[in-house]
Amino acid sequence: MISNHEMFDVTNATIIRKTACFFSDQLDVYIDTSDGVNDDLGIHEYCARMLRCIQISKGKRFLFFKAAHSNIWSKNLESLAESNNGKVIPFFKWSFNDDFYSYVLPNIEKLRKMSPESSIDYDIGMFADFRKKYSYPKPSKLDKRISWQDHEYFQIEGTSPSTGNYEIDSRSAILDKLKESNYTILAGSRGYQEYISASMHCSATINPPGIGEYTSRMMDQTAIGNLIILRKNSYDQGHSWKEYIPEVDFNSQNWKQDIQLILDDRNLWIEKGAYYYEKIWSPESVFNFMIQEIIREL
Repeated sequence: MISNHEMFDVTNATIIRKTACFFSDQLDVYIDTSDGVNDDLGIHEYCARMLRCIQISKGKRFLFFKAAHSNIWSKNLESLAESNNGKVIPFFKWSFNDDFYSYVLPNIEKLRKMSPESSIDYDIGMFADFRKKYSYPKPSKLDKRISWQDHEYFQIEGTSPSTGNYEIDSRSAILDKLKESNYTILAGSRGYQEYISASMHCSATINPPGIGEYTSRMMDQTAIGNLIILRKNSYDQGHSWKEYIPEVDFNSQNWKQDIQLILDDRNLWIEKGAYYYEKIWSPESVFNFMIQEIIREL
């Protein structure tokens, strides 16, 4: 859609890591597709990408569409943009899994018919490689607003020795809690098509946080008409998912009851998730959201 719109001229050159860049005389537009940070870390997002955008725009007005936006951990980015003639706009993540485009989308109607016809053999599915360890770099010694790796990644002046990494164990922590419950659990890593098939035999799947809170399983499951549950988190999109995809606070004493309430309303949540995918998360809706924000700014 972007490549076919008269407002944009598209090339495949990478100017800023994991960032789409569009330039004009009046306004520069950036789309940050990075993951944000895992809520468990309790740290603000690094500002290296924003600093690089500010360098490139050189005082010109710019919009910074942030695909993974937190109402807590993105605050430093918002302040930095505002003080440099920019504006951060919560945007949308999409699937980063090639298999979604090669398998789910071509077979989406078939999969949607299979899902309600599948036998429910498990209460909860959590599909991830729990042996995989996630880590996130610690701050630079020169500038706490960026990580020690960001000098190289974003051409930020200076260098920093390694200051180490934060370790992320959110997935295993959630799985350990689920195992303490009376729910029947199907967990582990599978090939993509096997995972899709297995998820249809679970009343709900749990979204397993990684570097950030979003994973492409959210799009997988809402697309095929399954129920997916997120842990309660600070992240959201340009049009909120909070009323359409349920969240559970696993640190609450009532998390088991909260899951049960969601399972009791399973069909309603499936309908809400499907609506969000079709009407709010569609390429047309996401593109129109961006265009409206640009036109409003111009």
